[in-house]
Amino acid sequence: MGTSIIDGTITEAEVKRSRGGMTVFKSVDFQLDGGSRHMIKNAVVKQEVADELKPGTRGRFYAYTAFDLKGIHGLRTPDGRAVYGFPGNNQKIFLITGIANILWIALMLFTRGGVPLLGVALLILSVVGYIFMGKGASEAKAQFEGDAGYRPNDA
Repeated sequence: MGTSIIDGTITEAEVKRSRGGMTVFKSVDFQLDGGSRHMIKNAVVKQEVADELKPGTRGRFYAYTAFDLKGIHGLRTPDGRAVYGFPGNNQKIFLITGIANILWIALMLFTRGGVPLLGVALLILSVVGYIFMGKGASEAKAQFEGDAGYRPNDA
């Protein structure tokens, strides 16, 4: 997983859908402090962070990429507000998929006497996904907490 920092102002934030405490933005556009522009497409954001992502919001935004997911996991504004929220649903999905595959492998082993290779492959994918998403959440939290003293300049 990768994390990055975006210093700037949101110029546009178009919501695609929102449910279950998560919001997916069609795009979030930034005017960077250096003058250039940056866009995150299909950003997956926890609701408490999504509530702050409105045009005109200025500050430091903490972005992540994990597998094919991209999003924003935190922000700090010039007035001192700090909001953090990492979307962890994918780690739960990997866990559920892994448990389902263990049950499927056990069922096939006891009823047919063999192990399904697809079940084994999906189990391995589930374990790897679970580990990487957990590592990604830890990296995101460490990035956000490690920058706790930062206050954007008023410009």
